[in-house]
Amino acid sequence: MDQDPSGRGHIDTDEPFDPGADKERWGPVRMGEELRFRRYVETDDEDLSRLIRDIFGKNWDDRVLEWKYRKNPAGKALSAVAEKDGKVIGQTGAIPARFFVDGNEVVGSQEVDGCLDKKHGKFDTLYRLILLRRKINKENSIRFAYLFSLDISSKIAQRALKGSIKVCPTPWLVKIMDVGPLLERRLPLKGISLLLAPIVNRTLRMLHPTDSAIPEGTRMKRVERFDERFDSFWNRIKGDYPVMVVRDSSYLNWRYVDVPHRDYTVFSLENADTAEILGFVVLGLEEKDVMVGQILDIVTPRTGHEKVTRALIGQALQDFLENKTALAYCMMLPHCHVFPALRSFGFRKREKEGMDFFFGNSDEKNPGIAPELASNPESWFLCVGDTDFY
Repeated sequence: MDQDPSGRGHIDTDEPFDPGADKERWGPVRMGEELRFRRYVETDDEDLSRLIRDIFGKNWDDRVLEWKYRKNPAGKALSAVAEKDGKVIGQTGAIPARFFVDGNEVVGSQEVDGCLDKKHGKFDTLYRLILLRRKINKENSIRFAYLFSLDISSKIAQRALKGSIKVCPTPWLVKIMDVGPLLERRLPLKGISLLLAPIVNRTLRMLHPTDSAIPEGTRMKRVERFDERFDSFWNRIKGDYPVMVVRDSSYLNWRYVDVPHRDYTVFSLENADTAEILGFVVLGLEEKDVMVGQILDIVTPRTGHEKVTRALIGQALQDFLENKTALAYCMMLPHCHVFPALRSFGFRKREKEGMDFFFGNSDEKNPGIAPELASNPESWFLCVGDTDFY
């Protein structure tokens, strides 16, 4: 453990912190306050649950952190924490993620759950956490890091990743499923919304479908758990885009089935005779001001299977209607083959973009993903499930 040259405490990193050189960027260093910077351990869960609840409003218990930080099939958490008087007061969180990149599997880190107690919310503390995060990646042979960031934190995000590249904003696509709840919020008299809603809904469904025929020789099945057939499916489609998260059964079960605080619905389209997987879609529901349906993941072969893609979108929309959703949304980059299919079903880009997608190689001399490949948005296949949205 190296002595922190600012005199404030200790930091587990071999990169020096220069308070003079970084004063303008990171703010003044507060002296006389002993902080310890170290890697996350299991016993930090209680403090982190409290911080996440207080800062993000997420009521996560220890089961969620156990699932997210210690049961990930790609490996345990790579998070750095700041500790004062035996209590964790901040972290730069990260979990490992396996990617298939141009024919090879590469492990990167997804930066998640960054939080800092407001009493210690100074950039010098954050800076030390970032330095330690970089060291943890280096020690664990993590080739690159990435994150999804809202506008408000994009500047910090650029500094959090070494050699940061803002790849692209991630567009949200939204479809109105039932205009009734939306009209109720905007019209002064409930009777007017009850009168108008059926007319508007019929018009919307005439313009854009809410279902699609299942291709001949196939069947739609609800998936309770991903089995080895999904491994075979992944091996068939893993080269469809230059950069994709590895979607084998171990990852899919961890991400969508074993998650303790969400109840996702999964449908697969399969060959009626052989049960071979042709594609799948993962759905979620969230009650905000209105009920919202989420397409978290939709994976189909890139070419020659438009009917499969449409059948799965249609199944998603039928499930949303059964659950009385007012809106449906999905995150999809415009170059992806699913994008035009979503548009044909009436999904439209929300005026405000979604999160910004950032990427950074851990070592520029030995990049995990070639910069020219990583910086091109068309290299990536990304869905909501690839973010830290749970």
